[in-house]
Amino acid sequence: MIKEAFKVTNNSIIITIPLVLFVYILDLYTNFSKAGIDNAIKLLLASLTVTFMIVVFCSGWFYMVKKAIELSKKVFIRDSDSSRETIKLYQTMIQGIGDYFMPFLFTYIILFIVQMILFPLVYYIGVNIIGNFDDSLLQSLQTISADNSGQYLIDMLSPEQIVFLGKWSLLFLISFSIVVFLLMLWIPEIIYKTKNPLKALWYSWCKLFKNFISSVKIYLFLWVIGLVLLFLNTFSLINPFIYILISVLMYYYTVYSAILIFMYYDKKYNNEQ
Repeated sequence: MIKEAFKVTNNSIIITIPLVLFVYILDLYTNFSKAGIDNAIKLLLASLTVTFMIVVFCSGWFYMVKKAIELSKKVFIRDSDSSRETIKLYQTMIQGIGDYFMPFLFTYIILFIVQMILFPLVYYIGVNIIGNFDDSLLQSLQTISADNSGQYLIDMLSPEQIVFLGKWSLLFLISFSIVVFLLMLWIPEIIYKTKNPLKALWYSWCKLFKNFISSVKIYLFLWVIGLVLLFLNTFSLINPFIYILISVLMYYYTVYSAILIFMYYDKKYNNEQ
């Protein structure tokens, strides 16, 4: 399945284009909004705009991923027929927005609520296990954030403070990884089975643990690759060529991850009632 997902990704690589355009437009809007937000109303309007942008993209793009997998199952006599059908994937994005806008809007709201619950919980666990941030460390972090320099981080903090921050980073990484694993099949469940986000979340958990070992294998495979790319991304600003290369790999990884997870769901559970 892992090997087949590479083939499907390569044959449907055009679905990367909407992803790249979305990230670019979202980045432009975010930077533009920062300069113009000076009160709570403008902040609320900007937040709502970003929310609708994300929901519109996700509802269309993930449906596009599903159609790319369906297309991979077809056999074409001529390459021109395959290319023509691949280009038609863009048309399915509009249909996905119309069919899944509301489910993904509620999904986004649920994720926001979960985040508001989990972040204080993780912070509480960290304070009791690792310890709280003292005033001197917070002041140092503010200075480092303004300077935006990794080298300044090493020079300014003591070895004990670096270890302390490392423990907190590890805690957040573990917490984030567990949450992402629990949500791994949520979107495919919405796209393939039910448009009710809460029902889809429950059914996705049932299926996730029904084949727990297989789910863990798929997740760990993607997790390790993502961690390696994240590590390489820290060196991406060394020169423009490396930055472009890492950016291309990150986009490819995102598309591949979506296709692999959707393929896994399709093969394991799509025929179930």
